[in-house]
Order: sequence, then C-alpha cells, then structure tokens
Amino acid sequence: MLSKRLEAVFNMIEKCNCLADIGTDHGYIPIKAVMENKCEKAIASDIRIGPIEVAKKNIKRYGLQNKIDVRLGPGLSTLNLGEADLIVVAGMGGNLISDIIKNDIQIAKNSNNLILQPIQYPEILRKDLFDLNFFIIDENIIKEDNKYYHILKVSYGKKNEYKNQAEYYIGPINICKANDSTVEYIQYKLNHLKTILSNLDKNLHKEKYDYVLNLILDFEEVKKCLLKWKI
Repeated sequence: MLSKRLEAVFNMIEKCNCLADIGTDHGYIPIKAVMENKCEKAIASDIRIGPIEVAKKNIKRYGLQNKIDVRLGPGLSTLNLGEADLIVVAGMGGNLISDIIKNDIQIAKNSNNLILQPIQYPEILRKDLFDLNFFIIDENIIKEDNKYYHILKVSYGKKNEYKNQAEYYIGPINICKANDSTVEYIQYKLNHLKTILSNLDKNLHKEKYDYVLNLILDFEEVKKCLLKWKI
C-alpha cells in the first residue's frame, strides 16, 4: 500500500487518539494507521478536490468512513485546536511545510508530535523549526528511486543544537545515529556541492563561491566525525 518513503513515515507514528494527515493524497497513511490500531480515529486533509475524492473512495473500500474524516482545505486550517494529537505532513518541499506550520502555529504547537517529510530543502525546514522552537525527537534518511528523503518527528518546546551549516542539511539526530544512509547522503551532497563549486567563477560569484566552499568544509567536518564513530 505504501511506498518505501511513506512506510518510513508510517513507522514513526506512535499510538495516538487522532491522527491528521495533511496533503493526504490517496489517504493510505490514515487508512493503515486505523487498520493497525495506531490511532482511534483520523483526519485525511488535502487542498485539492482530486486527491480528496480518491481518499474517499479508498476509505470506503476499507469500510472506514466512521473512523476517518475527509476534509478539503489548505494546510492545518482544516483542524480545530487540540483536535489532532499527531499530525503528518509528507511529500512537500521543506519551505512549504514550514509555511504550513507558521500559518497555523497554534495548531502545530498543541499537537503532541508532528511527523514531517520534506521532498526537498530539509535544511530550510530544520532552520525554521529551530527558530519556531520545535525539537527534533527522531529522524531518518531513506533512499528511494535514487533520491534521498528526510523524515522528522518533532514536538514543540525546545531546540536542537547545530554546530555548523551542514548539520541543518543532515540533521542532528541523523548525525548521532551515524548510520550508512546518513554517510551516503553526506557523500552525495559533497559530490553535488563540489560540482556546483567547479562551475562558479571565484571572482564573478565571490559570495556564492565562498558560501559553497564553506558548506563543503562543514560537510567534510561532519563526515570525518561520523567515520571516526563508525570505526
């Protein structure tokens, strides 16, 4: 039912009363969560009517109309304050996920946990979570179809510690875990950044050149530490 990416999101869901899946698309996460008794009830929400209709059909197929409420609307605006104790926002850019949280910050703060899965710009999301006082409890990096995806479980109330800019890209918990997928992701980013640097004129694009160079050095520093821990 779920892709590898969404399965990784699902695996971070702990037992709760009400789960809200924002940008639900096909509705599979709330369906699976209810069927496997991870939640008593769920809300499947999306801004587009197409996915809403697909979700309704899938929910009906499994006979879960009395357990899953389907709602049309943007972001967290479809939720009432304190209604969902766990909120999933997956499959969007990190900047869009940040905007969704900021636009309805009280809804986000009053949930027990949020599980966030940016498809790009995880560094923007982590920086905004830091500024908004959300703490990353757990996170993973998984690879699917030659793309790396970050899954973050967060709660409101305190901040993580970041030692350099690269850590916003990698994630403080991923660094502590020091698993193979994190090391592979770091090397992937290093290769990408070095390609960018090689195409920049140091004199014409000095500011960007210096930024990318310093970011490479930060990634190298994290990589060096991780490889020491793995020995």
